[in-house]
Amino acid sequence: MTDSSANSPVVPKVSVDWFRTTPWWRLASQSVVISWRSSHVLLCAAAILATSAVVNLSAYIFGIEEMGAESVWGQPSGGNTMLGPSFFSENPINVLESTYGMYLSPVYSWLASPTLNGTAHAVASMIGIIAIWSFVGGCIARRSVVELGTNMTATWTDVLMLVKSRWQSIAWSMTMPSGVIFLLMLVPLVIGWISNIPAIGPWIAGLLLIPTVFFSIAIGWCAAITIFGFPLSVCAIVSEKQADAYDGVSRSAAYTFQRPVTLVLCVVVAQGFGSVVGQMVMMVYGTGYKVIGTAFDIGSFSSLATLDTFWAGVVRGIIPLLISAFCFSYFWTVSSATYLILRRDVDHTEFDSIDMNVASEPKALPDLPGKESIEKEATTSIKAPLDQSTDTANPPDSN
Repeated sequence: MTDSSANSPVVPKVSVDWFRTTPWWRLASQSVVISWRSSHVLLCAAAILATSAVVNLSAYIFGIEEMGAESVWGQPSGGNTMLGPSFFSENPINVLESTYGMYLSPVYSWLASPTLNGTAHAVASMIGIIAIWSFVGGCIARRSVVELGTNMTATWTDVLMLVKSRWQSIAWSMTMPSGVIFLLMLVPLVIGWISNIPAIGPWIAGLLLIPTVFFSIAIGWCAAITIFGFPLSVCAIVSEKQADAYDGVSRSAAYTFQRPVTLVLCVVVAQGFGSVVGQMVMMVYGTGYKVIGTAFDIGSFSSLATLDTFWAGVVRGIIPLLISAFCFSYFWTVSSATYLILRRDVDHTEFDSIDMNVASEPKALPDLPGKESIEKEATTSIKAPLDQSTDTANPPDSN
């Protein structure tokens, strides 16, 4: 009797990996999970407080009375709705738009009032924003890229070491396009001075402005790279091997202008997810705040909303700060997912192709042995064969 099972063909089991067949869904869902982690939210909250301090200090030094740019820092994107009767805002929370607006708030303030003190305030504020958020954004982008691409969580030690080694490149990648804009602005600035010449000045200035207007195309191009490309350049620097500022800017410009439709679709999907998830975050934070506020009102003769002390103001500001911090965390996480999608579409590079080598301090060479240790080692090496030959000539007595 033969065993028929030995000759039966083995049918392989085939399963579908939905994460690989629909990579956009994996990146979208995983981005939400990464963005509301407490470590990322608290890091962004600390960065918001530091940025607010820098911008307000700059306004105080240069005598800016209208606090237009600095007033937006620390305010929630959807309004402080958790202090009202409803936990939800009437309009969807604009995560990406509000984050862009806060980053560019000094520029908007300067364009509204281009005075000498306003220019100095805008430059000082932008330097502070770039210095703080190039590091914080690089850290969150690095952790997000590693987890989205390889499904592994990068340790904070490795992340801090890599971002520290590339911090200068990240800052330069955020500064170079805007620096080109300021250089191009020198031409109309000089023409404006020429226009002040009596009689002939306006005629000469009008003639020179005709070719200068074509600079608006270059300025608009650099502005688009600055606005749309700076998060992609940060993600490129923390993802690619030996990447620097030029590599980050070139990749962000290429991905932005070669795949504009893909970029727009990613932004639309990210904005939709951000609106829904932002409402959930506001509901969670608002519910906890409502419970605490109600319990305080029951035990106190006054209300937490009307309590006029320093610490009461701090307590009332924690929830709006955390909501704004979540918006920044979501912004950098979604930027990392968008970078991976655009890189795969343009360069045909898989998601897990990420620089995993952590930059470390070079190790010192070992000390060279001294003269005495060399002579001792030579004596030992000569003596060892002699001892072995002696043992062979006089074998031990078997008795």
